[in-house]
Amino acid sequence: MEMQIRVRPFHPHDYPRLAKIKCEAEGELVAPSDLRRYDEQWDHSRFEKARVVAQDEEGVAIAYGEIHHEPDHFDPRRYFLHLAVDTAYRRRGVATAVWVHLREELSEREATLVRMRTDPVSPGASWAERQGFRWAGEDGETGKALYELRPSWTSR
Repeated sequence: MEMQIRVRPFHPHDYPRLAKIKCEAEGELVAPSDLRRYDEQWDHSRFEKARVVAQDEEGVAIAYGEIHHEPDHFDPRRYFLHLAVDTAYRRRGVATAVWVHLREELSEREATLVRMRTDPVSPGASWAERQGFRWAGEDGETGKALYELRPSWTSR
């Protein structure tokens, strides 16, 4: 049976699932309160951030995606992508569904560059390449592979 994937805006009640997904998929040891505090400290007056989740049939978040400006390398049309799927729901099109939603957001913002980090031998790396991202080197801070996408809408 094919799974129905619905992508919706992130809600505060999603913090526990977001923390679980980040811990599993990204190896980040974070608590829901850490994520809430990080969001509360985000300077929305200067930097954009948009987060969505994919949910299962019961409305439980099974993946998340986020785009945001990079405060340390600010350019109003440059964004960073975070995307992770609960391990039990991988290889079902969930990441792609979230990405399709976020691509629309990026297009509306006329983004010229989207960057993401992942382990170079992970499913995330091959997924990124299938979506058009290209390897751009190693991220010195994390040691992960850095991938970049220059969206096709920028050639208009």
